[in-house]
Amino acid sequence: MHVQLIVDPVDSGQVGQRMGRGPLRFRDGGLPEALTAAGHTVTQADVTPGEGFVPEPKAAFQIHQRIATCVRSSDAFPLLLSGNCNACIGALAGLGLPDIGVIWMDTHGDFNTPDTSTSGFFDGMGLAAAAGRCWGAALAALPGFVPLPEAQIVHVGSRDLDAEEARLMIASPLALVDAAQIQRDGVTGALGPALDALRKRVERVYLHLDLDVLDASIAPANEFDAPPGGLSVEQAEAVIRAIGARFALVGAGLASYDPAYDPDGRTLAAGIRLAEAIVSCGE
Repeated sequence: MHVQLIVDPVDSGQVGQRMGRGPLRFRDGGLPEALTAAGHTVTQADVTPGEGFVPEPKAAFQIHQRIATCVRSSDAFPLLLSGNCNACIGALAGLGLPDIGVIWMDTHGDFNTPDTSTSGFFDGMGLAAAAGRCWGAALAALPGFVPLPEAQIVHVGSRDLDAEEARLMIASPLALVDAAQIQRDGVTGALGPALDALRKRVERVYLHLDLDVLDASIAPANEFDAPPGGLSVEQAEAVIRAIGARFALVGAGLASYDPAYDPDGRTLAAGIRLAEAIVSCGE
């Protein structure tokens, strides 16, 4: 397969800081070589916001535009390495598929809006924005972006939702399969029914993988404390295989990795392993 690594080293509008270091670590820490060794052809595109002082939301939408252009201008499988989760909006705009599903693997919901967020953390709104719940005017100006129908979303592995965010997600037609369900029923038992239901609606999916979905005792992702009970690397890989068995996987992203919290490289190794699994399931 021809894989395009889209390297977005930005966290909260800042280049190469905090989780913005993660994409660079994957790029320089063996991911391209691992994919090449597995028989894939790998090319790379780098994206950053504009020069000078750029407020965080504006920087994010600039990055979305550039990611979308990268995806749209290549026939390669897009593998997005990003500091922030909201970068997936650019990938979805670049794919430009109205009948696409999204599998969102994340400890957090990312389903807040400016009206529900108590922190104001822009990246906690990524999935809500992709679904058209907020930032509508800015998203309408992004070529190729189509709000994602919430019935075409499966959220996997949550274990740290804000109260109002949880209320929104429970009321939404999206499918919510939390980490506790997976620990109790296994990947097949917990996730299978949601994927089967999604398969009746769409044939193609985009996979978003926030590395904090993994348990921090196994693979610490970043500075944000996550409750125990996260997924093992084997469980995350089983999720990917279950997706690949049912859908055409047309793109994917890895996000939210800060190498400063991974001194022995366990999360780097886990991310490379999961990226290899993703690409092996790609269309």
